[in-house]
Amino acid sequence: MGSAFSRLRLTWQSFRAISTVYKEVNERLKQTPGLPASNPSTSYWAIPVSPIAQHGSDAVLPSVADIVIIGSGITGTAVARTLLTQFDTKNAPLIVMLDARDACSGATARNGGHVTPLIYHDYAALKKKHGAEMAKSILKFRFAHIAELIQVSEEESILADSQCRAVETFDVFFNQEMFDLAVQNLNAYLDEMPEQRKSWRVVGVEECVKDLQFAKTVVGAIATTAGAIHPYRFVTSILSRLLGSHPKSFQLFTHTPCLSISSSRSKDGYAVLTNKGTIQARHVVHATNGWASHLLPSMRGKIVPVRAHMSAQRPGLGLGRTVGTHAQLESSPSASAGDSVLTLTDNGANNWLGTRSFVMYGGGRYDYLTQQPSTSPVTEQSLYPPPAAEFMFGGGLAHGEVAEQAFMDEVGVADDRGCSMQTSAYLGGALSLYFGGWGAEGRDKPTDKPMTSGEESEEGRVKKLWTGILGVSADGRPWVGRLPAKVSGRPAPSKQKQEHSLNQLAPPGEWICAGYSGEGMVHAYLSAAHVAQMILGNGNDVLPDAFLVTEARWKKAKIEDLLDEF
Repeated sequence: MGSAFSRLRLTWQSFRAISTVYKEVNERLKQTPGLPASNPSTSYWAIPVSPIAQHGSDAVLPSVADIVIIGSGITGTAVARTLLTQFDTKNAPLIVMLDARDACSGATARNGGHVTPLIYHDYAALKKKHGAEMAKSILKFRFAHIAELIQVSEEESILADSQCRAVETFDVFFNQEMFDLAVQNLNAYLDEMPEQRKSWRVVGVEECVKDLQFAKTVVGAIATTAGAIHPYRFVTSILSRLLGSHPKSFQLFTHTPCLSISSSRSKDGYAVLTNKGTIQARHVVHATNGWASHLLPSMRGKIVPVRAHMSAQRPGLGLGRTVGTHAQLESSPSASAGDSVLTLTDNGANNWLGTRSFVMYGGGRYDYLTQQPSTSPVTEQSLYPPPAAEFMFGGGLAHGEVAEQAFMDEVGVADDRGCSMQTSAYLGGALSLYFGGWGAEGRDKPTDKPMTSGEESEEGRVKKLWTGILGVSADGRPWVGRLPAKVSGRPAPSKQKQEHSLNQLAPPGEWICAGYSGEGMVHAYLSAAHVAQMILGNGNDVLPDAFLVTEARWKKAKIEDLLDEF
């Protein structure tokens, strides 16, 4: 009886604790995320800082622009680049980009460098919700980002600085039940997509331990292709080039937050108020992701800020001296980006530093790891030192018995100035437990021999810890396209088109591209490029219709459903 009473009391206490957590989260969700903090934690990606980091911070704003883009991350950059490629320098519309802080100082510069689309993981759920054809369209769209980002890097001549490349990626499992379910989901997906079988393989325990050098607690892995990138240098390099090639049609103003937006049916456009004055614009693009609901109050509870943690760590000694496979992304000349396939080739005893990425699952954990290359071609144009095989390790949101509390503590948080002590400590120690053989000089195979003090790195493993703000979508899908007046909360301006000698812009409006739910690198660029095409008055030939903003979708999406699912 006493034992039963104790269990009942514990259940009631747990219920009260959970209720308190949900109440606190709901209160945060009702509040504006505000403007980005002026003194955020420093991301390792942004060391050294780009020469354009504070571009235009002291410049005078124009009073009129054709298009104002709020946000200078990968989304805003893709919109600007796509638009400007459609015009010559004499006839291009005036595009003004605003950022509340340094250029590219938000989520793009704070992520893990992954270009890793969720494929088999999501197929069954997407098929159930949207049907098989839409599910396949969404997955193809995600996968297309690997080839797209590589192609853009090539076109911009920034492959070395952006480090954009194909890698072999591994979903690594430390829980047998989770691994069995993953293999089951993969087989179900491949049964409907048999042409992709050569792009996937299941990795057994022996290979996980001997080749991948994971600890003996590993139960298996699933391997395929993915991409990796230096997101900060990718974006700032493109922005630098646009500023130089389009000095009259593209202007960037950092440390210039947008304070409010107003419109009137009697005026042809929007009044964009900043700390430096007001710009009259025909089109306004919201590229602020986790902060979107500050200027769009109706999107509170639809796009929710969530704080995530990242770290940069030294790789230690002896890493990469193993025999294994190497991932190579291949496309036929007539294939679209989404039709590219992975080939796995035996590269013999080779240094594979920077050619692999990982996502680790097990016991409530979900952590992710990319690695910068160990060397990089140094060109006269490069502004940056070569990489040194740094581990870029993130996660820690859900771990141990306090997984739910750890996650809920970060929901609704839009402050990237500090770090959680608990999560930071976890990230600082997890790698040494995940990898049984990494870090010891001369150790080509895992060993049970304990490492001596300072053997991994005399300077310590962790080089930098920082946080970034995700924009989590209530229904799990990005929000892309023209904002209905009901959603923006502002009346639509007049419907007249803007005339340009080479093209016509669409009728004035507000646009959004946000809510990537932590998967921005496989959603943002092509979504933003599509928004640019919509502003140009062109139709949709790439973006899945499920991503488009509609009033019906806006009414239906509820963050409570997402939290309940978690």
